[in-house]
Amino acid sequence: MLRINSKKLVFLLAFLGFVLASSAQSKQDTSTIPPFSGKKPFRHFSVGVNVGALNPSLIIGGSNDFAKPQTTLGFGANVHYQLNHLIGFQADYLGGTLEGNQGDASYASSRTVSSFKTNFDYNVSLSGVLTFGNINWLHQKNYVVPYVSLGAGMSVYNPKIVKLGSTEPEDYHPDGAIKQFFVPVAAGVKINLSTRLNLDLGYRMHFVDKDDLDGYNFSTSRDRFGYGFAGLDISLGKKNKPQMLFDNPAARATNALQRQIDTVKQEQVKLSSDSDGDGVSDMFDKEPNTPAGCPVDAHGLARDTDGDGVPDCKDKELVTPTQCQPVDADGVGKCPEPDCCKAIRDSLAAVPACNLTNLPSISFKSNKTDLSSDAKAMLATVASDLKSSAACSISVTGYPAASKASQALCNKRTELIKKYLVETEGISADRIDVNCEVGGGDINTVDIRSK
Repeated sequence: MLRINSKKLVFLLAFLGFVLASSAQSKQDTSTIPPFSGKKPFRHFSVGVNVGALNPSLIIGGSNDFAKPQTTLGFGANVHYQLNHLIGFQADYLGGTLEGNQGDASYASSRTVSSFKTNFDYNVSLSGVLTFGNINWLHQKNYVVPYVSLGAGMSVYNPKIVKLGSTEPEDYHPDGAIKQFFVPVAAGVKINLSTRLNLDLGYRMHFVDKDDLDGYNFSTSRDRFGYGFAGLDISLGKKNKPQMLFDNPAARATNALQRQIDTVKQEQVKLSSDSDGDGVSDMFDKEPNTPAGCPVDAHGLARDTDGDGVPDCKDKELVTPTQCQPVDADGVGKCPEPDCCKAIRDSLAAVPACNLTNLPSISFKSNKTDLSSDAKAMLATVASDLKSSAACSISVTGYPAASKASQALCNKRTELIKKYLVETEGISADRIDVNCEVGGGDINTVDIRSK
């Protein structure tokens, strides 16, 4: 047997070397393939070779014509087409030799044949393959895909037998090779090794339509044989396309949805981000670095009312006439100052500084907040001085003790004096400051000073 199959084994090893060399490629990213995009983005065809163990019995048991079925070397090849993520079709070729003998003489005494050897010219079959596990909600990438298959095939073989009491083999069917229909049933796993190469581990049972595979008709049962194998498949097609067999459409759909969610979140962040705090989000802000405090328009641009190129927040001349432009860095135009403005400026400059002196102090009775007639007279004098000195302002200061009650009394007295000057004497409130300084003087005295 080894001599007959040596050339085939050499060819097989050479082919496997070619497959291994051609499969050295980087992993492909299927996350960019949109869901429901059909079959076009994927590779569907693969070819493979395998070697394994042939045996004229099955691991599931059953009767055999020979007591000691022998395990021998088998070899095969296949062409696979993946129709979709669940269903594929595979054509298989299988070659090799089956052997068996009766072994125990007591068992052999009831048989007329002591041993057999069946050489296969070929076994060819076509099977439907059901794959599962590649639609996976737990893992994004599939590397192991189990499968089962069922099909139909034709076997051509030539049994040789050794009859009981003889040592010479003879043809069971002198007229030539026998052709028989068989049904292959298989189970196994495909393991992804690279973008091109897959490891195929499986076991296939062959149910032959007759009882002549082993050259002996002992009962009405049909012959069967098993083939456990390990093989390598090479995926055909454009190298930039992934294999459909190992694609996980559930993960692709999940990833596509997650990318959309992430995009919406990023856009939401852009809508809510306002780096310069001008009230216009960064997505629509044409001036993302507007200085703090500068009013902007709907596009986030700093307002420039007079269009002189200096934003309003820095423009010391908010409305510069067009004829006075261009302007300096402060937004001030080049036009000469009008005579009327110069006269007003000069008159304001001529106003003397505040020179109020000898302002009075107002005394209160203990724990009282009433203004006496003397106090009102003094406040009338203060008001007269303020009216004649427009540049002057005053401060009204009391001196409470450290207790809260004393401080509250001080606040009432200073506010009473300010109210009298504003409401009775007609002095502007913004010209009067009130203050209480703990321990600064007599607690029943309020001083009035110019600022």
